[in-house]
Amino acid sequence: MQTTQALAVLAQVSVAFAGFSAIVTAFGKRTPDQWRPLDRLRFRFMIEFSLFTLSLSLAPPFVLAFGIAEAAVWRSCSALLALGSLFYMVLSAHRVRRLMVGGVGVSRGFVALNFAVGSAIALSSLLNAFGWFAQTAAVYLADVGGCFFVCAEMFSRLLLSGSPAHLLSSPSEPDEADAHPATDR
Repeated sequence: MQTTQALAVLAQVSVAFAGFSAIVTAFGKRTPDQWRPLDRLRFRFMIEFSLFTLSLSLAPPFVLAFGIAEAAVWRSCSALLALGSLFYMVLSAHRVRRLMVGGVGVSRGFVALNFAVGSAIALSSLLNAFGWFAQTAAVYLADVGGCFFVCAEMFSRLLLSGSPAHLLSSPSEPDEADAHPATDR
């Protein structure tokens, strides 16, 4: 499979994640303003990261269509990915910190995992942008795959953390997460 074909698959799955998240929202009995803060963070992160992964997947084939040298395209897209990853890690740290200061239980393990993956993506993308790797397309694909991993991890957390049950349960039914507000599900 060619790198651009793999990126096309990642783009399609990213759109599917964003679409499914919208479906969960549309069919939930509670409106987003009734969600717990952690559910809002997960949903927002899911949509943003799905669109980020989609954009990163579509950028190289688009730029390659202009006849620009392939190595230059992969390196410039890697630089964009590195900058975007660093920006998003700072933004995410601010959002998570705000939740923690507000007393919302956040899984430090998952936060650490996401930041470790994000740091690895940013570092390898930066090194790729400066030509440290011979296979620039493969490194870029691996980095976008890392973005997809984080997106998929957040998607699974959104689904498995009680969010759909929380969203689909009637307001009179107690949610398991409400009984243990200091833990992240």
